[in-house]
Amino acid sequence: MDFHVEELTIPIGPEVDPYTMTLQYVDGDLFWHNKNRSTISKIILSNRQVSEFLRYDEEGPQGVGNIVGFYVFDQNKIAFPAPGRRIAIYDLETDKVNRINLSDFSPDYSDTKSITRYTSTFHFWNNQLILPQSIYFRYPYEIAEGLKKFNPFVMLNLNNYTIEETPYRLSKSNFGEDFNIPEILFSSKAKEIYIFPCYSNRLDLINLNSNASKSFHLKTNIIPDFTNNYFLNDAKVNQSLEQNMSEYLSEPQNLGILVDPYKNLLYRMTWPGTGVPEGVSSMKFVGTPSHFILSVYDESFDLKYEFELPEYDYIPHQYFVSEKGLHLFGNHPDHPDSKEDQLVIHTFDFSN
Repeated sequence: MDFHVEELTIPIGPEVDPYTMTLQYVDGDLFWHNKNRSTISKIILSNRQVSEFLRYDEEGPQGVGNIVGFYVFDQNKIAFPAPGRRIAIYDLETDKVNRINLSDFSPDYSDTKSITRYTSTFHFWNNQLILPQSIYFRYPYEIAEGLKKFNPFVMLNLNNYTIEETPYRLSKSNFGEDFNIPEILFSSKAKEIYIFPCYSNRLDLINLNSNASKSFHLKTNIIPDFTNNYFLNDAKVNQSLEQNMSEYLSEPQNLGILVDPYKNLLYRMTWPGTGVPEGVSSMKFVGTPSHFILSVYDESFDLKYEFELPEYDYIPHQYFVSEKGLHLFGNHPDHPDSKEDQLVIHTFDFSN
C-alpha cells in the first residue's frame, strides 16, 4: 500500500508472547498481554524498550481471576474482566484490588471482556468504565425477545461503584436480513460508543451524554455479501469441529473495528469468507486467518479506501491506532520469514 510510512522491528525475548489477544496503546507505550505468563509487558515504541509492566495473580488476596483481557486507565489503574461476570480493578499506587460482580446488580447482565481480538474493549469516560456485554443467544427463537432485555453495554460509576444503563438496545434489524450469530464488535471514542455486528454493514453510534443513537450503512466495494448458511445449518451439532470451522470460515465476517481519534477515521477489518486452504487444519486456521480486507472510512463514515491485503502478511486480530496512524503487525505466524523473537509493526497514514 502507498500509505505505508514506517516499519518498526522490536526484538522480544521468551518472556513476551509473540501473539496476543489483547494490546492497548497509551501515550506512546504499547501494553501487551502475555496470557501464558500472567504478565503485561510495556513496550516504549520510541526506543523499542520492552519491560515487564505487571505480573498478576489469578488467586489469592491480589488475585484478579482467569482474565479475559485488560484495560489500563486513569494513569495508575488496570481493569481485569474475568468469567463469572467479574471485574477486578487493580490500583498500582495502593497495590489494592477492588472486585465487582455484575450479578450483584442484575441477573440479566452477562460476562464482559476487554480484548483486541473481535474488538470488544473497555472505555473510560466521565469517571465511568464502559463495559461491553457478551451475547449468549444462539437460536433464532431466543433472539427477538432476548434482545429487548439485553444491554450491549453497562457503565460502572467509579464514584460510588454503581451500575448505570442507557436506553439503547439492539434489534434484529442490526443484523440484517440474513440473520446470523448475533455477535457485535464494540469500540469507542470520548463520549461515543460504536457498535458493529460481525455479520452486517450497519454501524450504530451512541452518544453517552444525550443517549441519542444513529445508524450508518458502511459501504464496501469488495466485501462479499454476508450469509448465514452455517448459522442455519441444524446438522452442525452432529458434525466434527473441523467441518464446522471449515463451514464457519466460508462466510464473510467482520473481525474488528478501530476508531482513530487523531485523524477522525474508522478502520474495519473483515475476513472475506474465502474458506480454509486445502490441506490446512481449519482449527489452526481460525486462530490466525491468512488475511483480511481493510476498509477505511472518513468522519462521515463514507468509504475512503479499501484493500484486500496480501495473504500471510498481516495478523488479522492484532492492530492499534496512535497519533501516527494505523499500525498492523507484519509477522503473520504462517509467513515463511516470520520470527517469534520479534514484533514487526507497519504504520499506515490514511489521512490524505
